[in-house]
Amino acid sequence: MGPHELWDEPWEGLPEEEAAWEWDPVDEQENGPTKNPPDRSPGWKRWYFVYHEPVCTNVKISADRDPRSGKWFNPHRSSGDI
Repeated sequence: MGPHELWDEPWEGLPEEEAAWEWDPVDEQENGPTKNPPDRSPGWKRWYFVYHEPVCTNVKISADRDPRSGKWFNPHRSSGDI
């Protein structure tokens, strides 16, 4: 994964050992502008996603969306409430 790689799905940039492709989507929510967009262009938005893992727990991740391509940047587990 490159430092500014964009992904088709928000979970794709997570570590492979998490097997995020097996997670079921539960919820998604836009959370306003990204604080530090990678290319400094306007329009980037932060999103939060809740997924249900096969081990019967929910996990929340955040990712930033590129306004031009619609692809996702910087996906990672979020520490916020689910």
